[in-house]
Amino acid sequence: MADLDQLILKLFDIEAFKFGAFKLKSGLQSPIYIDLRVIISYPDVLRSVAVHMNGILQNSNVRVNEICGVPYTALPIASIICADYNRPMLIRRREAKDYGTKKIIEGKFHSNDRCIIIEDIVTTGSSVIETADDLRTEGLQVTDAIVFVDREQNGEKNLQEKNIRLHRVLKISEVLDCLVRHGKITEEVSKDVREFIHGNQMQLPTLKIEIEDKNITMPIRQRFQTIMKEKKSNLCLSADLTSLDGIIELSKQIGSKICMLKIHCDILTDFSMDKIQQLKDISRELNFLLLEDRKFADIGNTVAIQYTKGVFRIVEWADLVTVHVLPGEGIIQALEQAAKTVNEPRGCLLIAQMSSKGALTNNEDYVKGVVTCAEKYSDFVIGFISQSRLTTNDKYLHCTPGVHLNNTGDQLGQQYVTPRQAIDGRGADILIVGRAILDSINRVKTAEEYQQEGVHLNNTGDQLGQQYVTPRQAIDGRGADILIVGRAILDSINRVKTAEEYQQEGYRVYEELHKI
Repeated sequence: MADLDQLILKLFDIEAFKFGAFKLKSGLQSPIYIDLRVIISYPDVLRSVAVHMNGILQNSNVRVNEICGVPYTALPIASIICADYNRPMLIRRREAKDYGTKKIIEGKFHSNDRCIIIEDIVTTGSSVIETADDLRTEGLQVTDAIVFVDREQNGEKNLQEKNIRLHRVLKISEVLDCLVRHGKITEEVSKDVREFIHGNQMQLPTLKIEIEDKNITMPIRQRFQTIMKEKKSNLCLSADLTSLDGIIELSKQIGSKICMLKIHCDILTDFSMDKIQQLKDISRELNFLLLEDRKFADIGNTVAIQYTKGVFRIVEWADLVTVHVLPGEGIIQALEQAAKTVNEPRGCLLIAQMSSKGALTNNEDYVKGVVTCAEKYSDFVIGFISQSRLTTNDKYLHCTPGVHLNNTGDQLGQQYVTPRQAIDGRGADILIVGRAILDSINRVKTAEEYQQEGVHLNNTGDQLGQQYVTPRQAIDGRGADILIVGRAILDSINRVKTAEEYQQEGYRVYEELHKI
């Protein structure tokens, strides 16, 4: 413990721990700032940090084949551990090279090897999760991570939800205790930091609107993310109309509310390349993507012709298309190759689960196969049409169809879910809404309501510091007995229905936890 105290004091002296008023990336004012990047200029401190972290590894009894440091601060720490203790190392790139082998993970490894992650600081745990996702995509097993400083802001719980155990050298509370004990900071400063930490427990973002651009590795994905951020919309309109003229007029009216417009070109009775060019021009002017819901499902050669030739020449105007992978991965290869015939970014959404009753695609083995294909062709596949969250990898968008405030369904097997059920219950990023808007008396107003509802449900806070938690987080994670709900109900399209949902969800979790 004396050695650890000396290391903490040394880190304080080199200003790795700073106290005052610091604006964080989130906009919050923090009374503490931890910057372990400075240790690269102090070799003795760097080595001491590595020694302590290796001690945690030795005592954890975790079987390890390789070590991977989270880029970038943890890389020199991982390097010293691997060099001094003769352990193989892997390096995760922030993004894949566009030349050579185009690898995201550098180093020698085998499928099912066990890799442990090294990180300097954990707040939400998001950087560890991103690294674990990339390692797992390459076939490695990741179950544990070692961190030097845990800020105690819910990172451990967030990692547990991703099946990662956190091992730490220090908790922030232990750092504060040491610095007070040695007269480096006052009890008052320590109290301020503890109150800040306690009052700002961090949740992982659920909506990709909040994801930084560093996670975006392809132009169409980057454009989609930018549209969602700028327009504050995760609403896709399913314009299942038979008139292209009608779709053009509709897009003029509500294009400002949506991030994507989904059409079926093969049901249009007045299709022409001139008219589809008009729609494409409107999509650029009002900033939304065009999704042709073609549901490609043939052999590669046929699909490539369907995509590029014939009456519709889909590749010339559709930013995205939907694809069944029932024929195998050759269908994606063919579409990706055909997309290179135009000078605009293109991509696809894989159909993993459908909203119709009795859909044969909705089985576990098929869904796993869809995710595997997405990971293999991640340059072209940007997400899924799904009814649940299929992967923790945040580069993929989950688009849920069949969203309607009236969640009963129709006479042909369509099953609806409410926006809350889609986002809170099923992990949707994009709400695909059709008849709820098309059959509305006031389409513009209804589209605006769904847009606001979708973004509100994904809100983790407001501009004045208010931070939201879900009913489960409040009851299960924080021990609440009573849920106090305000804007979620007041700002809802249907206050009565939303209040009823909170009532039912809150008591269900309470009943489950207390075994009533």
